[in-house]
Amino acid sequence: MTSVAAALDVRPLSPVIGAEVHGLDLSAPLHAATVAAVRAALNEHHVVFFRDQELTPDAQVAFAAQFGEVTEAHPVIPSIESNPKVLAIDAARGDKASWWHTDVTFTDTPPMGSVLYLTKVPAVGGDTMWASLQDAYDRLAEPLRDMCDRLLAVHHDPWFAADVDAAGGYRWNGEWREKLTPAVHPVVRTHPENGRNGLFVNYQFTQLILGMSRLESAAVLDLLYRHCAQPEFTCRFRWAPGSVAFWDNRACLHYALDDYGSAERYGHRVTLRGDEPYGPAAPRR
Repeated sequence: MTSVAAALDVRPLSPVIGAEVHGLDLSAPLHAATVAAVRAALNEHHVVFFRDQELTPDAQVAFAAQFGEVTEAHPVIPSIESNPKVLAIDAARGDKASWWHTDVTFTDTPPMGSVLYLTKVPAVGGDTMWASLQDAYDRLAEPLRDMCDRLLAVHHDPWFAADVDAAGGYRWNGEWREKLTPAVHPVVRTHPENGRNGLFVNYQFTQLILGMSRLESAAVLDLLYRHCAQPEFTCRFRWAPGSVAFWDNRACLHYALDDYGSAERYGHRVTLRGDEPYGPAAPRR
């Protein structure tokens, strides 16, 4: 049965990014008006959080599917056995992404967003931070912002590419591909829903800026990474068992703090299909 529509109880975590949404049961289908309200909150806050949830893998996929097409769990990393669209996030096997990044930008169509549900969390530590790439763009000095508007960057992951070569290919967006080839994205991306421009580079996958020397590219990218990670653009979420984070991969970076030693941290992530990034340097096709 679909839950009734209701005004959302949205509580911002910072002036620019992050908000907790209270009063929803994500295991039940949402009313269309509630889905629209959650999407609006996501467009405004970039990442929204829900507490005290109980989700099976199938229920998590069903929740995400109300906001778009759920992709394979990951282009390279295997899914859980019971559901090909669900990725385990398990600290015990080294799933500790303790660096600022945006998910899977090494493909031509990076994900629209991700839904992460944690069931085991450390007693202390293990928080995740998010940073607004749109507010980071807005606060660039005008000459630097104008330069970024004209730039394209190469995104790639050579380690994942080697894994793909060893496996003979990978599947993404329902399509089998033999090689993981570099993707080119605009350094400034226009959001297709809220219309805002934002930086679209990340330390993990952005390799270089086209048209620049290695030295020039590294200097510009390092400047942008430092700029985006300023505390004023961020929020920090303290997990509890049953917490859910739903973030917009087109508008933010995230960083999973590795400050909890050998404590358990486990959950499931599902991913929503995205489109080809566009922006001032790469008009929409």
